[in-house]
Amino acid sequence: MNNRALNVVHVVRAIQTGGLETLVLEMCLQMQRLPGMEVHVCALQPGDELEHWDRYLGIPRTVISASERNSQLASISALARLFRRKRPDVVHLHNFLSHVNGGLAARLVGVPAVVTTKHGAGWPLVHGSSRVAGWCWRLSHVVVAVSADVQQGFQAFYGFPPGRTRLILNGIDTNRFRPVEGDREEQRRRIVGLSGSPLLGTVCRLVDGKGIRTLLTAFATVAAQAPRAALVIVGDGEDRGSLEQETSRLGLRDRVAFLGNRADVEAIYPLLDIYVQPSYAEGISLTMLEACSCALPVVATTVGGNPEIVSEGQNGYLVPPRDAPALASAILAQWKAPEVARAMGESARRRVVECFSIERMVQNYVELYRDIQAARGSRR
Repeated sequence: MNNRALNVVHVVRAIQTGGLETLVLEMCLQMQRLPGMEVHVCALQPGDELEHWDRYLGIPRTVISASERNSQLASISALARLFRRKRPDVVHLHNFLSHVNGGLAARLVGVPAVVTTKHGAGWPLVHGSSRVAGWCWRLSHVVVAVSADVQQGFQAFYGFPPGRTRLILNGIDTNRFRPVEGDREEQRRRIVGLSGSPLLGTVCRLVDGKGIRTLLTAFATVAAQAPRAALVIVGDGEDRGSLEQETSRLGLRDRVAFLGNRADVEAIYPLLDIYVQPSYAEGISLTMLEACSCALPVVATTVGGNPEIVSEGQNGYLVPPRDAPALASAILAQWKAPEVARAMGESARRRVVECFSIERMVQNYVELYRDIQAARGSRR
């Protein structure tokens, strides 16, 4: 890898607990370890203090002030001032809102390389037009998709030139997320407050698109056949209250633990027997990669990039979204065949280490930054 100095500013909507935001912060941690690289994260809005977790305290960051986000023009002006002050070689934007504001500001001040990552499906319009939105995406020199599914959908919906897109799969720290040996029962009681067999788990924001209602319905079926089964749900969000009510209505309150947002997820995954991903839409799910890296067999929905992680019958099972009976059946199939499930988990870790490491992802992004610089005559 070329180690010439590189100054990168990332722009996100908010620094809050979620896959996109965690990915950006983990990317910055990795980039900071490379010789000569400088990173900075700018948020357009306040978040939930994810950046104050001990792990991320060393990452320089800026949050646009209340007066600077009063209007889109004020936000663009604030970003332009930041870029003039930081003089980045690359501005790396994440999803559409950051792309439009940050892309306009970066072009205004002449940033040499502008990259946007599209983190999932969902195709925003501008004034009701995909054509206008497609032209807005051209503020970036290259748009990166995190899965083949997202790349194909993006190009088809916007009529975007294939030569200006790149596929870079998400990555995670496979040393941080790894299986553990030994008796897990005491750790289960101490860390998650539940024991049981099988111990199921999921990690996500508690919003409708993550499919937790479907998971609870499926778990009621699982619990009827597996009297010691338990479920751990890590994360928070606007639907948490109603999901806890649904859990009580199903008579599962003593078998389901809502843990909220946790900074120690790497200690929770290895305590699980099966990881469940019931979402209705995805890009490349970081939480599923983290679970696979901990050698967990997976049951996931056939949406977005999930089939790019899970090979049916090899490292997990795939089921249709919103299909609680199919979800329950796949979970029970893994529970009833523990040796098969263990082999699936080992296969899942091998695949993540080979294809989804954060080192590989960061290397691909740095190479992309330098490719754009070379194509545009390098540095200013």
